[in-house]
Amino acid sequence: MSDFTRFISISSLLFISFFCFQTGIFLCSGHKLKQNGRRTLVFVEFFTGFMLLSDALAYFYRGNTTAVGFYMVRLSNFFVFVCNASVSFFLCFYVCEFIKQSRLNFSILLAPRDSMKKGIPVHLFIVLCLCAVNFCLIVVSQFTDFFYYFDDKNLYHRSTFYPLSVVLGILPEIIVFTMLLQNRKKLALNVFVSLLLYFSLPLLSVALILVSYGFPWMNVSFGFGALHLFYSSMKLLELEFCSENRSALIAGPVYKTEAVSTESKKRVVRSHFWQALSLCLGGIIFVLVIVSLKGISLPEKTLTIEKPYSENDEEKSVCVTFKQNAEKHWVDGEDLGRMGAQYDGVIFNNMKSTIITDWKFSISVPDNSSVDPGPWNGTFSLSGGRLNVNKPHEGDKENIHGEDFYRITPLKTLGFGCIMYTPHDYQPLAQEIVFTYSCVLKPLTNTFFDIFLALLFVVFIISTTVMLFEGKLIRVEEENRKLESTVKERTRELEAEKNRSEHLLLNILPKEIAKELSAHPESTIAKEYPNVTVLFTDIVGFTKISGEMTAEEVVTMLNKMFSMFDERAQREGIEKIKTIGDAYMAAAGLTPEHFNDGAFRMIRFAKGLLSDVRAFNETSNIKLQIRLGINSGPLVAGVIGKTKFIYDIWGDTVNVASRMESTGLPMRIHVTEMTKAQTMSRYEYSKNTEIDVKGKGMMKTYFL
Repeated sequence: MSDFTRFISISSLLFISFFCFQTGIFLCSGHKLKQNGRRTLVFVEFFTGFMLLSDALAYFYRGNTTAVGFYMVRLSNFFVFVCNASVSFFLCFYVCEFIKQSRLNFSILLAPRDSMKKGIPVHLFIVLCLCAVNFCLIVVSQFTDFFYYFDDKNLYHRSTFYPLSVVLGILPEIIVFTMLLQNRKKLALNVFVSLLLYFSLPLLSVALILVSYGFPWMNVSFGFGALHLFYSSMKLLELEFCSENRSALIAGPVYKTEAVSTESKKRVVRSHFWQALSLCLGGIIFVLVIVSLKGISLPEKTLTIEKPYSENDEEKSVCVTFKQNAEKHWVDGEDLGRMGAQYDGVIFNNMKSTIITDWKFSISVPDNSSVDPGPWNGTFSLSGGRLNVNKPHEGDKENIHGEDFYRITPLKTLGFGCIMYTPHDYQPLAQEIVFTYSCVLKPLTNTFFDIFLALLFVVFIISTTVMLFEGKLIRVEEENRKLESTVKERTRELEAEKNRSEHLLLNILPKEIAKELSAHPESTIAKEYPNVTVLFTDIVGFTKISGEMTAEEVVTMLNKMFSMFDERAQREGIEKIKTIGDAYMAAAGLTPEHFNDGAFRMIRFAKGLLSDVRAFNETSNIKLQIRLGINSGPLVAGVIGKTKFIYDIWGDTVNVASRMESTGLPMRIHVTEMTKAQTMSRYEYSKNTEIDVKGKGMMKTYFL
């Protein structure tokens, strides 16, 4: 990493960390933490700030070999991992509060089963477990180099199980993302989009890492995500705070709720399970593929070989041989006590998935030994009674084939050698060999890993297919429910319209006639009734009265009075037949029985009409009087014609009743002898008078 990149990284981390701490302090200002409306967001801001600050310190002290640098680098990286896991948990808790539409108490974590029964998403407890496992492994890694290690220069390196830390870090985020998608209908659109944006920033950082490696894009994205949560919460008025009595809250965002029907609840649960599994597997496969393509740097290893090998031992991961060439040796002409020989060394990489990227070889040699200046495949030197061979690096004059040539791929070998002058009795196979090497694990070259990855991919395809299928079924069920709801609503509307039509029809026709007309609309409906009591009434002097009023005033007056008559007719069980101008016509006893109480009810109704007129006069400037005529006898009633149906009655009984009204006296009830005979047991009448009825001759009539 260049000094410029390091400076920019530290500056960016400190800058964003400052704002995260500032927003956290703002959220706490003036309120106790337990009374704070969004204390979960406070934890998100503070832990994000600590994570960025720790990462900045790790960048600053990385490579510092002093005691302070040694501890600061390790503590800083430890806090980066711990804070990352903590942010994942509190973010999950924060989203759960939106889903439940209330501030949650952390005590729900102590009773998972009861909490889930009350609607707390199970995702919260899964994330809690993953974060706890991640925390334990981080502590273990501090002492065992489980996730990462530091070399002699105090530089950070990823260890064998670093991908596991990546998986444990990304799984909580994926689970929270899944929970957010599954409960999207419970959130307002602006709240859902705001939370969703938090998860898009790490994806953007992954793309930036591929373009520019070395800058802490991932942690910076978490910092921007935390700040986004704060500012979007302010915009959504979501930062409600409890007052001192913990009762009043500042208005929060509007939440949407969705009721899930009982019959589809199990299917929704299954769909949520497959969604979570599919997204988790997708995230794991993505991490494994990226790690596999890039490789995993393994810690440097040192092999001390007391008894050197003369040939490869395939049971060893790495085997090194170094021996004298039996055909190429001679006596040193300048020093007869020494012998010159070609010494051949071979590095055997017996590992199936690991590339040896760097290596060092060292073997004991006598003090008066020397090396010919023309060795191959290595940088050779003599010091401290040992022959040291290093892999050629970029810039070394021995690097004639390119640095990648000296990397030892799986199940391959690399030979090196030199011409060395040593005493005659020197035997390399009797000397101690120290071989130090660094390697990179390439999981994709391992058959078992490929099988495991293929199985994961198959399960991912199956879970995705089931998820899509279940989702489709749920959408179909939702559409069916919507359709059923629409049909029910339309049915209710039709029922209401039918009821209105029937009510309107019943206002025009008697109930029995309306049913018969509905059943047989084309037929002529007419029935004979043996004993019906008919009433006629009209307003005395109506022509003169209406001449002194406007048409609107006349209509208003008639409507008010006839409405009173209609209400009384409904109460008394009287059938209103029709109104003709100022005349009101009604009947009672429209039954097939000859003996009925229609006459009694009609007399009572007529007396009530007189009371209604008197009540009308008390509140009106115009004082009215009416004449009433009543007759009883047989008649025909029914509906005739094809359009604008009207229920009507015909016969001498009707005509005589009309004559009783026209020959009556104001505010008196004028009846025929037939009506008197049916009601005289209950009502008293005046002496009879005789009138000439057209077509009937002289008739005796009476006044009530």
